[in-house]
Amino acid sequence: MSKVNCAARFISLLLVLLASALWTSSQVAHQRHAFTLAADKDSLVRFFFFPAYNNYFHVALLFRVVEENDPRWNTAPLFDEGRTAYISFSEMRGLFAALSAEPLSWEESAKIEELETYKTIRSDGRMDVKILSSGGTAKSGIRPKQMCETLARLDPVLRTPRALWEFQFFRQQFECRVPNFDPRAYHDRVH
Repeated sequence: MSKVNCAARFISLLLVLLASALWTSSQVAHQRHAFTLAADKDSLVRFFFFPAYNNYFHVALLFRVVEENDPRWNTAPLFDEGRTAYISFSEMRGLFAALSAEPLSWEESAKIEELETYKTIRSDGRMDVKILSSGGTAKSGIRPKQMCETLARLDPVLRTPRALWEFQFFRQQFECRVPNFDPRAYHDRVH
């Protein structure tokens, strides 16, 4: 009887240890931390969201760095990866800082991931935020209920008129209020 009792105690102890380890690892995985990537000339920030209640595809919005004398500055062409708004390096640094200050949990990797195209991108029910730089990749998500408020706080860092307009237009697609937004400001933009 004592061998059975000893085996039962051992198994009980083992189960308690395993449950404790799993609980601890899940707590660590969900802790908030700011991302540590530094902005550089090759940096990119992408926002993507596909609402559950929608029946049409929303194109991702990307921000990329160019010099202010580059012909792409203040433009927003559409590519397979999404609509790309070109901004200055100082704006990208500001975008990194503003996103890092938000109460988001970031997953980082030293690997620079590929960008998904409209054919391969997926949504997990949150606003997907993906940041690429020469230092790696950072990913996070914004819950739909916090999306409008969180994204509105990023407006002040975007000084390039077209980039700000695209960002505000992007938010309006998800029923975010954007005061004083003029949807007709850029006639080259097909709505």
